Amino acid sequence: MKIDTVVLLLCLSVTQAQGDLTGGPENDTKNSLGEPQTGGCVSDGAILTELRALRDMVVEQKDQLSVYKDQLSVTQRHVEEMRRDNAALGTRLSLSEHHVEELKAENEALEARLSIGERHVEELKAFDAALKARLSLIERHVEELKAENEALEARLSLSEHHVEELKAENEGRPKVAFYTALTNSGHVGPFNTETSLVYSKVFTNIGNAYSPVTGVFTAPVRGVYYIRFTALGYSSPRTVAGVTMFKNNLQIMHNGVYNTDGEHKFVVNAVTVELEQGDKIMMRLPSGYDLYDDISNYTTFSGFLLFPM
Repeated sequence: MKIDTVVLLLCLSVTQAQGDLTGGPENDTKNSLGEPQTGGCVSDGAILTELRALRDMVVEQKDQLSVYKDQLSVTQRHVEEMRRDNAALGTRLSLSEHHVEELKAENEALEARLSIGERHVEELKAFDAALKARLSLIERHVEELKAENEALEARLSLSEHHVEELKAENEGRPKVAFYTALTNSGHVGPFNTETSLVYSKVFTNIGNAYSPVTGVFTAPVRGVYYIRFTALGYSSPRTVAGVTMFKNNLQIMHNGVYNTDGEHKFVVNAVTVELEQGDKIMMRLPSGYDLYDDISNYTTFSGFLLFPM
């Protein structure tokens, strides 16, 4: 609505109101002579003044209305921007909710894995405790073994010391041993007289104390000796097999067996004898006795030094 139309309507409204106020005796006015005056209208100046005031008011309201429109336009733009922001926020919210659901699912999976991990941790704790117990037991065993090892090392050290002493003793001790067999010729004897036996097959002669020429063992040092012999009588009936052992010219042993059944007869014996350096041990075949030997070495003569004195 235009402002001129508003002013015209206001003027008509005021004129009508003034007309309604005239025509009654109580509203009659008087002129300057004191006479009643009827009818008439408010002065034009007053009306213009009032109209100007109304116009100014309308203009002011129009300006305020323009301001309000501008503010409303700004507000509407803000509302549109807020709507767009809300739409974006709604989209982000929907995306966030989707992410939240995914995170919930991941969290549930993590909780399940955590539960399994906690069970594994408990199992590992139990296993670790068992390992620690076994380790403690092993450590105790190690300590016991160390103690035993120290004792063994002490014993070994003592044994080594004894070995060294024995080595030192043995280095100065003579080494004497011999082993011989009689012959490869078969029968030896019988003879009409006692005959010295010469064991011609020499297998061992450490110290060279046995002579394969004379059949005599000569003690190289004073000491105790072990002397042994074996003898075979061949399967001839009514024969005697045996030998006699002499120390120098002293008979110290005699062994013999009479063959009555035509079977082989063996004679075996040994002595431990104390000998001075140079003493001699020899074997003799008594008169009428016979022996047998061949590559099988049935008839032997051997001995060795037990210890010097």
